[in-house]
Amino acid sequence: MPTLTLNLRPTPLVLGLMSEPQLCYLLLSVAAAGDGGARPVNWTLVADASRSMRIPIVSEAQFRALVRDGGAQETLVDGVPVWQLTGPVPPDVRAASLSALDQVARALHSVVERLDEQDRFALVACAEEAVLLTRSASGAERVELVRGISRLKSLNLGEQTDLAHGIELGLQELRHGRDIRRAERLMLFTDGFTLRPDACLQLADIAAAEGVAISTVGLGGEFQEEVLTALADRSGGRAAFLRKPEDIPRAIAAELAAARAVAARAVALQVAPVGAAALRRVTRIRPSLTTLYEDTALSRRAEAAPNHPQAPAPPSIRLGDLEAGVPVTLLLEFLAPPRPAGQASLARLSLTSDGAPATEAAVSVTYQAGIPAPAPQVLDAAARASAARLQRRALDAAAGGAPAEAVRLLRAAAVRLDDLGERALAQAARDQADALERTGRAAPLDTKELTYATRRLGGE
Repeated sequence: MPTLTLNLRPTPLVLGLMSEPQLCYLLLSVAAAGDGGARPVNWTLVADASRSMRIPIVSEAQFRALVRDGGAQETLVDGVPVWQLTGPVPPDVRAASLSALDQVARALHSVVERLDEQDRFALVACAEEAVLLTRSASGAERVELVRGISRLKSLNLGEQTDLAHGIELGLQELRHGRDIRRAERLMLFTDGFTLRPDACLQLADIAAAEGVAISTVGLGGEFQEEVLTALADRSGGRAAFLRKPEDIPRAIAAELAAARAVAARAVALQVAPVGAAALRRVTRIRPSLTTLYEDTALSRRAEAAPNHPQAPAPPSIRLGDLEAGVPVTLLLEFLAPPRPAGQASLARLSLTSDGAPATEAAVSVTYQAGIPAPAPQVLDAAARASAARLQRRALDAAAGGAPAEAVRLLRAAAVRLDDLGERALAQAARDQADALERTGRAAPLDTKELTYATRRLGGE
């Protein structure tokens, strides 16, 4: 049976004597210990099989050979230097060039060899429609699994992509192999835009309620990173960005290893503020930085009733599966009510997981005239969370047609990142701001680089 532990910093919280509510931070570390064995998996892989995923891509070495042999040359198009083919791609180069789906199939052949009779695996392909290539089957049924994988490259499911069809079919197959002993994963690959993104996010909520983590992989520069990261965050999965299809096998192998290492499944955190205290925000700092919960109406309620903002009970905060030896670090932001000197209770915390008793902790606060300086770890986490929010707001502003506001926010984020010693990320934010100022548009690939790099800001 898994064991969950909670570690709070600082404890107790120390606040000053004020006449109005004050913001305070709590750093929470959640860890799970297992029995040390490899956990069986119940896994469905959903692959975008639209035309773009089937296009062969030449490697850098193949491209250099084309240029050397005169098969490609640089020219100017609208004043921009680009490379163009001078003739048909040589048959040997075309035969050796792999598409993204080829790389998925290659990786899955390797995965199948590592599955056994305790594991379950299903394969779904989708574009305008979804098709089940391999039903949920035991890992020992290798012939059937390989047969389904071999069909990937020959599909024609339409030009557009509706990932919701694929996710829904994938969840159906996971239910056939459900067992509390197995770690459940739905892994999604796509390189483009999807129809019905809201339906995808609704399915992520359904998956989370069933204890299924959705891990997403975006390929290239044209997918919707805000959808893929939200799918992962809502369900407790992982989100990855790959610039090159040849990185696909590594990503699939890493996901299988992570599932095998799960010590506690479907972990959720409940936060119950006491009295007039209110939970403002929960930010996951590690293993990837993102906001998991935010009460956007809290400030308005606090203005209307400063001593009792009447915050609703926050929903269960889903952390997903926890791997042994990989703690999750959360930053909790509370709005604490004014009180006289002395001790008080701020909130009660409860961790739940499939197959494990609840782990509980109380958050206490001491009110006094003089307060110590905040702990460095808490200040660092708060600064990283703030920089990430600025960057996210900037990208939202750019997408919403407000480039000037996006530029301002990106430059503010760059200052915060410089203060944190994150020089490369700060420069990336400034470069994005400069590009927006010149063109009024955000470059898709640069936006994705910045989004996923910021998620690693917590120290993934």
